[in-house]
Amino acid sequence: MKIERFYAQMQLIRRTEQTFFDLYSRGLMAGTVHTSIGQEACAVGVVNALNRSRDVIFSSHRAHGHFLVWCDDVEGLVAELLGRRTGVVGGVGGTQHLHVRNLYTNGVQGGIVPNAAGAAFAEQMRESGAVVTVFLGDGTLGQGVVYESMNLASLWSLPLLFVLEDNQYAQSTHRSLEHAGTLAQRPQPFGIDCAELEADDVLAVHTAARQAVDFVRSQQRPFFLTLHTYRLAPHSKGDDTRTAEELQRHWAADPLARLAATLPDHQRAEIDAAVEQRIQAAVDKALAEEPQRAAEFHARMGEIGDWRLEIETTQSPNRPIAQSPISNLYSPISYLDSLRNALHTILDADPQAVVLGEDILDPYGGAFKVTKGLSTRFPDRVRTTPICEASIVGMSVGMALRGLHPIAEIMFGDFVTLAADQIVNHAAKYPAMYNGQVRVPLVIRTPMGGGRGYGPTHSQSLERLFFGIPHLRIVAASQLHDAGALLRQAVADPQPVIFVENKLLYPMELMRGEGRGARGEIGRLGDWEIGDWEGVKAGGVVQMTERADRFAYPVALARNYGEGETPDVTVIAYGGMSRLLVPLLERLAGEEIRLLVCLPSCISPLDAAPLVEAARQSGRVLVVEEGPVAFGWGAEVAAQVSVQAADRLLAPVARLGAAPTVIPAAKTLEETVLPSASSIEAAIFELISKSSL
Repeated sequence: MKIERFYAQMQLIRRTEQTFFDLYSRGLMAGTVHTSIGQEACAVGVVNALNRSRDVIFSSHRAHGHFLVWCDDVEGLVAELLGRRTGVVGGVGGTQHLHVRNLYTNGVQGGIVPNAAGAAFAEQMRESGAVVTVFLGDGTLGQGVVYESMNLASLWSLPLLFVLEDNQYAQSTHRSLEHAGTLAQRPQPFGIDCAELEADDVLAVHTAARQAVDFVRSQQRPFFLTLHTYRLAPHSKGDDTRTAEELQRHWAADPLARLAATLPDHQRAEIDAAVEQRIQAAVDKALAEEPQRAAEFHARMGEIGDWRLEIETTQSPNRPIAQSPISNLYSPISYLDSLRNALHTILDADPQAVVLGEDILDPYGGAFKVTKGLSTRFPDRVRTTPICEASIVGMSVGMALRGLHPIAEIMFGDFVTLAADQIVNHAAKYPAMYNGQVRVPLVIRTPMGGGRGYGPTHSQSLERLFFGIPHLRIVAASQLHDAGALLRQAVADPQPVIFVENKLLYPMELMRGEGRGARGEIGRLGDWEIGDWEGVKAGGVVQMTERADRFAYPVALARNYGEGETPDVTVIAYGGMSRLLVPLLERLAGEEIRLLVCLPSCISPLDAAPLVEAARQSGRVLVVEEGPVAFGWGAEVAAQVSVQAADRLLAPVARLGAAPTVIPAAKTLEETVLPSASSIEAAIFELISKSSL
């Protein structure tokens, strides 16, 4: 019975993928396709060793076989590659990005490995008994993130099965030209047990896979299984440079033909006919359907960030925002203490919340001490890591996919470049490319900015690299925001969030007003006024209609003039620039310069409405940011304001930022590169003088 079932599955994979080639040649499919023809024994042998009710699979661009054995949905797969709405992810993912139940695939090589490790951590923490399996090819072993993941999987003793499908070629290059040493021995220095065998006999593969799965499940340890196989078809549709002699030699050892020879002719013919009939029916059905409509697609994508959209996932559907433990919200508290208190509150209130990063354990408590005290209170949910930013974020993505609420710390914001692939191609992509079927509630905390003499590689404001990435939020608390409340809101956000913390704000006292009443009212602090703008009237200054369909982050407003007056200049900035603008409000009040400061906390995607309304109050707008002006945040703000407030502008929107050079370590030089209170003041006076001409 097992032989017949395995043969039917292998034949289904083979004929489905050959059908895809035919559909491409007829112009019925777009893009590309990566087949596993010749490797079917790997998918059939391994996936049948897993428990479909609880185990988890991550795979790459060559995943049709894993998908078909896992869920037997040839109809959904064909519809997906034909771009139909009945495809497994509505035609959004195509051949490389598939999701059904506990199976996830992504076309970026190597990136799925830390995702799988994070998923294994989640399953272990939830005590589900699941084994997470990650399939990778020999070419993928050139990726450093794979070795980062091996290290953490072994260090944390995770239930993770690595399956290397060694088909001898990356794309067109033989592995002998790409990898030194023996691939099957790669895991051994990490203390990971391993095995290898030729994958020409599906029954032998299945036996080895069952032993590997049993080991991982019983020992709660990773295992590495290497399957030596061969890809008989091109890398994709037609890019094959191998010789005819080489291909002929391997076709003669075809694992499918070997298994077929063990079956009676009539039984094999019956299976073949049933497979052909099923595939043809799937093609006919998909071709008769309409593609997903553009309006339907855009509406669905718009829902992905909607807090009120409820879907069935492994996550808590109604997770509340943890409340602050501070008894008096307006008592003096530093930016740092506000964030630290928020982390304690989050972990205390949410058993699914975890924190991971470098050097975050007590007594050190992180480079900037934000995590101090956490590991003492929550030792199982605060994990220190090696220097491995890609895996810190990648594992957090896997944790989030499997129901945890990870908070990842990148020690310095300059190092987010090392995690860019995970942020852009994994965290931000999964919900959309799976057509809204998953969520990635992940927060990446990181300190940004200069002013401390750390030099060129530890002083940048690199959040700018991620502006405009769809389905990714960037939040930056200022001195006028409740930083801890913003962090709690970010953790409760269904979308991935990069939470930017300016280094120079850490010791500064938050300035949130005194005796403020209902939310959004202007309160008084010294000789100037402060308020936040959350969809309600703010002290008669500006008006905004509340948007019930979005997860809104507050905009802080401050002014140094009385109600009924109008400002001379509107300054729009975010995050660390508040430390320069707060004293400037008081100074310019003495010079009778009326200033309205507008500080959004969510800086991407940009909700331009409050910024435009603030700009319309004065007609003179200065946008300030700590990063260089060219291609920056201020450029987008200026573009939006210039178009939407054109009838009220008295002068072109002015922008101020850092000089376009590295940030020096020497204080005297650093001060000449970064914006300062004096440079902002000079820009304000220049703007007033220009518009008065």
